[in-house]
Amino acid sequence: MTTSGKVLGALVAIGLTVLTAALSQVPLDFSGGDHGILRLSWRNDGVTVEACRERTEEERANLPIHMRNPMACIGQIASYHLRLEVDGGVMIDDTLRPAGARGDGPVYVLEELPMEPGTYQVDVRYEALLPTDIEAPPGIVSLSWTGTFSPSPGDVLLVTLDEDSQELVAR
Repeated sequence: MTTSGKVLGALVAIGLTVLTAALSQVPLDFSGGDHGILRLSWRNDGVTVEACRERTEEERANLPIHMRNPMACIGQIASYHLRLEVDGGVMIDDTLRPAGARGDGPVYVLEELPMEPGTYQVDVRYEALLPTDIEAPPGIVSLSWTGTFSPSPGDVLLVTLDEDSQELVAR
């Protein structure tokens, strides 16, 4: 490398260092501005909905010996309906599907709404979408939380799933 290349490289490095130092002094406001935030954030493993039928003798004969289960079952994780009402108005009305290419992962809820200062009645409903002709499987089938939120600028109300009680809680 030539001397002029080394000098140019040193000048560029010094310039970037000065720029980084100057940018590190720029004040940033992370307070959320002039509003509060209502945040819904949780994950659950969902409930498995299974449909089973008895295999015929011919079907079992065509299977390898180790797979000759008399029952053929197809299972999938149920989708969930999420509804958020604030002061009786619907803010979110959505169907959430399990993650993963095959829909066999957890169901994630990640929603954030800015809220102007005031007092609000908040109602959260989260229900598994199950066929009407089956018994409710084990797991979280239905959750709800109702409460008030009086945000000041920068306040955050987090509605989340308490792992111990398996209920929605506000923090």
